[in-house]
Amino acid sequence: MLARNAAATEHLGEDAATGRYGRNIVHQGFTASARRVLGNECADLYARWATAELRSAIGRYPDDERLRGLVAELSATSGDFRRHWAHGEVATERSGVKRLRHPTRGWLTFQSEMLHDTVRDHWIVIYAPAT
Repeated sequence: MLARNAAATEHLGEDAATGRYGRNIVHQGFTASARRVLGNECADLYARWATAELRSAIGRYPDDERLRGLVAELSATSGDFRRHWAHGEVATERSGVKRLRHPTRGWLTFQSEMLHDTVRDHWIVIYAPAT
């Protein structure tokens, strides 16, 4: 994660990421806090997407030691990751509906869209309240 705005911080909580992969959203998707914020069903969908995106990145950058290290760490620490990795999916949908559990507002539903900057290979994720 390169940056996020105040609305993202309000809904997702403070960025307390630490460690080598702390700001990596794939890594964050396999933490206990992801289950707390997303709930089990949405966390599982997110884990599926994140694993497929990681597999896609490995395909684009097969010699990237940081990506390989992330796969190794998640394989060693997360049964959910191992389960999704074994399915072999590559790059799933770029838009959809996301549900987040806010600590005081309860469940919130957003429409999300992912935009890809192919020059820098960065993603912009946009969340708008679902109607």
